[in-house]
Amino acid sequence: MQRFSDRTFAAAVDSRRGFVLLLVLVVVALLSFAVYSFSALMVTEFGATRMGLQHLKRRQLAESAVELAVADLQKQARDIRKTSVAIPLVDGESGRLTLLRKLPTGRNMAPEFGWLNESSKLNLRSLPLKATRRPQARRRLTVIPGMTVPLADSLLDWIDEDNEPSEFGAEAEWYLAQATPRVPRNAMCEDLSELLSVRGMTAAILFGEDQNQNGILDPEEDDGGLQEPDDNQDGVLQTGIAGYLTLVSAESQASPEGKPRIHLNSTELAKLYDQILPRLGAEAALFIVAGRLHGITWLDDIRPDEGEDQRLRLLERLENANDRLKMQLGLLNQPKKNVAVHEYSRGGLVLDGNPSFEFRSIVDLFGGQVRVTVEGKDRVLQSPWAADAATISRMLPELEEVFCLTMDRAIYGRIDINSASEEVLASIPGVSSSLARAIHSLQPDYEDRGKREFKSTAWLLNRGLVATGEYRAMAPYITVGGSVYSGIAIGQIAGERPVAAIRFLVDCTDPQPRMLQFQDLPILTADSVGLRWEKASGDVGRD
Repeated sequence: MQRFSDRTFAAAVDSRRGFVLLLVLVVVALLSFAVYSFSALMVTEFGATRMGLQHLKRRQLAESAVELAVADLQKQARDIRKTSVAIPLVDGESGRLTLLRKLPTGRNMAPEFGWLNESSKLNLRSLPLKATRRPQARRRLTVIPGMTVPLADSLLDWIDEDNEPSEFGAEAEWYLAQATPRVPRNAMCEDLSELLSVRGMTAAILFGEDQNQNGILDPEEDDGGLQEPDDNQDGVLQTGIAGYLTLVSAESQASPEGKPRIHLNSTELAKLYDQILPRLGAEAALFIVAGRLHGITWLDDIRPDEGEDQRLRLLERLENANDRLKMQLGLLNQPKKNVAVHEYSRGGLVLDGNPSFEFRSIVDLFGGQVRVTVEGKDRVLQSPWAADAATISRMLPELEEVFCLTMDRAIYGRIDINSASEEVLASIPGVSSSLARAIHSLQPDYEDRGKREFKSTAWLLNRGLVATGEYRAMAPYITVGGSVYSGIAIGQIAGERPVAAIRFLVDCTDPQPRMLQFQDLPILTADSVGLRWEKASGDVGRD
């Protein structure tokens, strides 16, 4: 009996030892799993932290690319950076700064380096809103793809000051009768997205397939009707009418050499004569002040269609009569009159009246004539500058450095004929669709726009695209410059596919540039922007 008890006790002890061992194994397994989970969590945290740091580095590189663009624009650099800028980073990695005019809007498209001149678009602020010029404003808008006459009229009614609807437009009465009442701004809009409130405007018309406005061909923007928005699955991003319009294009009137320009449309004619005399001589000074006083005529002026011109002159007479009535009632400021005394005379010409003529562009200086009385004798003064292609090409850049048309810090809304699309070129008054096509076909390549020939709009004459009279009529609306630029700044780290992208818009009309837009874009890949890293040289490659 005792032996049996001993055996039972021994078995019980062995059983407890087995349980303890099993318990130890379970505890060890749990601890091992905990250590593994903690290690995995730490690895994940490390990876996330590293990814965050790398993204921060890429974004800082993108910010540096924006600063690089601003520095180049401040120096008025015309040589576009055709490659990226590689820089070493403190941790031994290599970074790269890239400036793109825009993101590729289709698959396998090569990157376009540099920045985009906003003067390559039609500026809504440049559209004339007076009744006499409303047909011109409508015509300028309706050449833009997707813009109909009713939509153009409604847009113009939205931004004009009155509440009189255009032929096919809408004013407050129509907007207040809608399910969601609103009133038109009756002033210039602050952002293009505001145009979504205009009668007849939709997101599809305004932004096309790019309704999220990120400038990228997203999968849902190239899948037909499977997902919003509807698209045509052509592999190219259509950006709607917003891609042709701007609100900010401008050109600085500051002289590169820092010399003050002479205000060509100054009302102080004696002072104007005295300013011109030492720089261009007595002949030029007399012709210009005489032209301001009595008007300039050109034998090669374009004669507009008589029927349309008669209607236009009638509207202008009505507007002028209305202005005179307002002036008599004290509703308009009356112009200051010069004192009619003979002390205000220069070169034998008595400057005893208000100027009757205003220069619309520097091209008006070429080839005109003025009939005046000089020292009691009737004379016809001829322009010192002939209106031929060779003279205009040689002298126009020089005269543009001497004179300015206004005392404003900038000229707004002129269209850059070196970079505008065919559609925007066709919006220039006096430019037909065939002429727009011809200009577009002869535009310089991006890297050639700094060449001497293309530093003046006179290349239109040199290439035989227009006659002198046509060129003079176009001149107030065209330029080869611009001081407001947009672009995409890319930050990239060697060996990594993700890139950081910032869309920027900078105004360089003042000595101190102003950043008008600074927008982070979604994280992109090097493939999606057409860039990859060449490890051997660090230069740009194309996928």
